[in-house]
Amino acid sequence: MMKYLIRWGDYAGMTASGICLAHCVAMPFLLAAFPMLGLGHEHDSVHSLLVLGVTIPVIVALLPGFIKHREPVALLLGAAGLAAFIVAVYVVGPLFGQAWETALAIGSSLLLIVAHRRNHGNCKSCATD
Repeated sequence: MMKYLIRWGDYAGMTASGICLAHCVAMPFLLAAFPMLGLGHEHDSVHSLLVLGVTIPVIVALLPGFIKHREPVALLLGAAGLAAFIVAVYVVGPLFGQAWETALAIGSSLLLIVAHRRNHGNCKSCATD
């Protein structure tokens, strides 16, 4: 059962990180269209959802994956990626602007994707459930 929960968490984490990555790459183009669409602060709620979307899989997949396999690299990459993402959204963005936030968020998304892929590989090679 734990193996399936970890697997689901890894897929959810890779998906959420991929969505975050797409969001970061597309945002400069979308921000130009926000005023024409009558949108403004909805971007902040998107960030809150993305933070939640990447945090839950770290807790559901990477932490149990580490407990099960005792391989720290995936957990460390995931923790670094999550911390970088939270700092990007709540510290770097407000203090230094969208461009710096985007750069750090893209890096954090890549760290999270690598962490979940590594964790998924550890789980896949595990013979026990």
